[in-house]
Amino acid sequence: MSESYRGQCNLHLHFAKQYLADSERDAEPQWSGHYQRACVESALWQLRLAYECHLADLLIQQPLYSQTLPTGRMNAQVLTKAAHPPEIAELADREIHDDQLKWMLDYRFVRQPGDAKQYNPSLLSTVTVSDQDDIELAKGCLQFLSELIARHRSTLLEY
Repeated sequence: MSESYRGQCNLHLHFAKQYLADSERDAEPQWSGHYQRACVESALWQLRLAYECHLADLLIQQPLYSQTLPTGRMNAQVLTKAAHPPEIAELADREIHDDQLKWMLDYRFVRQPGDAKQYNPSLLSTVTVSDQDDIELAKGCLQFLSELIARHRSTLLEY
């Protein structure tokens, strides 16, 4: 069975949802206070992959705008260099102006040592305020991306 971009997108959204659900659990001591960060960053990576698969799906589903997908990471702004559907133009604009989408796409997975969140050794299994903020932001991104993809897919049915 061959993979489709839409199927891959659905799978990555499912994984992101699972990681965010896992972030609500209490971490085992061996995680040393990093469990929520691991869950959030895993979820964000899955959301980014879902976003890229959605972009590819938009192009494939509309043969009029057929273009070769770039190698490596991509975003809607890259795809606007050639003929593209209106959904790609919308996403390219959102990548610039929508804080939620920008946060997801620009998330710094590799942090400078001075920027690292500080954990209290006596509270290693607790969630810091900024961890909880990241969890809530990631949940918002999942909801936003799921709704956006559903809306785009419903308009593709009209073609």
